[in-house]
Amino acid sequence: MRVYDIFSKRKKRAEQTEPDVYQYDDLPGALRHQIQYILQDAIGPYYEPVGILGGDPPAHNNDAWRSIWRTLCREKGVQCLVGPGNPQADCFAYLHREQNIEYVLDLVEICLVLINRVLGKKRDFELRSLGATLEAVDAIEEINFRFREAGVGYRFEREEFIRVDSEFIHAEVTQPALHLLRDARFTGPEQEFRSAHAHYRAGEYKDCVTDANNAFESTLKTICEVKGWPYKKGARATDLLKVVRDNGLLPDYLDKSFDQLAATLASGLPVVRNEAGGHGQGARPRATPPYVAAYALHLAAAKIVLLVEALKDDS
Repeated sequence: MRVYDIFSKRKKRAEQTEPDVYQYDDLPGALRHQIQYILQDAIGPYYEPVGILGGDPPAHNNDAWRSIWRTLCREKGVQCLVGPGNPQADCFAYLHREQNIEYVLDLVEICLVLINRVLGKKRDFELRSLGATLEAVDAIEEINFRFREAGVGYRFEREEFIRVDSEFIHAEVTQPALHLLRDARFTGPEQEFRSAHAHYRAGEYKDCVTDANNAFESTLKTICEVKGWPYKKGARATDLLKVVRDNGLLPDYLDKSFDQLAATLASGLPVVRNEAGGHGQGARPRATPPYVAAYALHLAAAKIVLLVEALKDDS
């Protein structure tokens, strides 16, 4: 007999308490409603005849909802999730009433696995016969966007929910940057870095890139002010990096590799910003792709960690 490895079982394997831009313990009411709309559209409705009706029943997907409901009830060891009602109604009641986020994600994950494995292979006319109006790939994409938009740190990938903080870059770069920026001296850079993440979650990728660059430049300015190193008003990243280098903040034993590092620091993020965020964009507005915004966030975080750790070592 196959035992379903539900989300709440896996989550217990990895807990951490580092500061983060996401939260992991609550599903806002608006997000729960959005999830319901997505699941309804991607799976189709449940049809429950009332009275004596003639003709063909409307499009529905009772089999899928029964499968979802039975799977979760079996894994939970219960006869129903909330109370009397058809399988879909019981699932949606559970979605809205259950307070433990892990248990709600159990339900959503089972639904998305079915959507991906079963409904994702059906043709358009087959989906219409089931009352489904949203394709599997679009349903999963929207679920992930809604979670990110709400600041809830989970993403559905490879047929399971994962915590964002379980990813290497987030855990080893973004969170350390947030931890270091909690220092009261770095209040400005911290606000800009969190603002960049807020724009990213909202799909405002151009503003995300701009704020990521601002956080990087503000970190450099703060370090110069803490060390008493003067810099010109309006100095940009390249100017500030020269000040930092001239004052020996970073180890000079890096030799030629230091020049390469400095070049990366000086050009990597600002170039992304100059091309994709900030500055004029001519007659045709340019859309900043999400992967560029993600790159800017990770690059800014890595540089912030490098610089603040160097400051701590030099103090």
